[in-house]
Amino acid sequence: MSISVGLKPINQQRTRTSFPFRTVDVRSCDRGAVLLFALASAATLSIWSIDPFPERIYEGGVFLLAGWFALRRNLQLGLRPFTWAVVACWGFAQLAAGATVYRDATLNGSLRVSALAATALVSSAVFRQPPGRGRLLPWFLPGFACFGCLLSVLSVIAYFASPGKILWLFPSPYPDVWGPFLSRNNFAQFLELAFPVALWLACSERRETYSWMSAGMLACGLASASRAGAVLLVIETLAVFLLVRPRPARRLVMGVVAGALAFATLAGGQTLLHRFQDSDFLRDRREIFASSLAMIAERPWAGYGLGAFATVYPEFARFDPGAVVEHAHSDWLEWAVEGGGPYATAWLLLAVALLRPALRSVWGIGVLAVFLHALVDYPFARIGVAAWVFILAGVLENTGVKVALTKRRAE
Repeated sequence: MSISVGLKPINQQRTRTSFPFRTVDVRSCDRGAVLLFALASAATLSIWSIDPFPERIYEGGVFLLAGWFALRRNLQLGLRPFTWAVVACWGFAQLAAGATVYRDATLNGSLRVSALAATALVSSAVFRQPPGRGRLLPWFLPGFACFGCLLSVLSVIAYFASPGKILWLFPSPYPDVWGPFLSRNNFAQFLELAFPVALWLACSERRETYSWMSAGMLACGLASASRAGAVLLVIETLAVFLLVRPRPARRLVMGVVAGALAFATLAGGQTLLHRFQDSDFLRDRREIFASSLAMIAERPWAGYGLGAFATVYPEFARFDPGAVVEHAHSDWLEWAVEGGGPYATAWLLLAVALLRPALRSVWGIGVLAVFLHALVDYPFARIGVAAWVFILAGVLENTGVKVALTKRRAE
């Protein structure tokens, strides 16, 4: 079945159409999708930089895109507009009320969160297409899967071939660096988003290329030795195989699993086994969590201001790790510390709103995985990871996604 039946050639079609009850500029959506993909990719490749300039570039680019689509009246709020408004505006409200201990940090944190909200809005706009077109999503998902596969393999190779350096070029402040990722956890979180997309494509498209890509990405995630990341990647594998329809062939399942184990063994997956033998999975984190809870108890409603965790933490510190503690190692606790209970609740409502569409799509379960990983790490503090979460959230919000995918699979 072809989705082009009854349609004019692409170059003869009108560039504007109504879906649903709104005017959609298809060519603007095409350009916006490419720009959004390029911005998120650049943010991921520059995730290692401690200079705020790359993050400012991403924020400025997303705000310009949001303004462009707002002028064309293509933006549409969804996923509980009130929740989006709270998440995006809470930090600015703290600044207006003087409820922050560090104004500059709160301003930076507010801009970051607002840029993420703008990312979801732009993503929802650019992927909102008529059911008959279905062009952008089939382009985006394979593109994201290919980008994730290439970057994951390159990161593992760089880990062994250029220790202490970022992609063979730049000196790293940490010895354990995976390509552009300074943390094994951030590397695993990125894979948690890209891997289920590749595996879903392998199951739905029945192409061996995607099967090998899935096996390679899973192996890279295991080789990274992130314990939470490894557990979540395995859960994602089982979830995709159980949720996808029609069920994948046994040959495909065995091929992905066997390939992943073989690749992981070659890439040094034994490190992961050694880390699981550690009797204390929450080493150092336990004390930071306790300090974070004490901070929450001190100011449970207003918080200390977005971005102010590192400033306030020394007052509540219970041990000296020999390094500056910049984050709570749990985004959920950090949201409650910096924004108070209402702000953390808004994030919880957002995660709950994404639950059903993520499970129905199958490929979107990586968004849920990152929210779970945020219980013991801070993926949302890294634009290079969080940007993809909110892009996928915007795609999941699109009411035309299911129809477009169904038509493409029926070809």
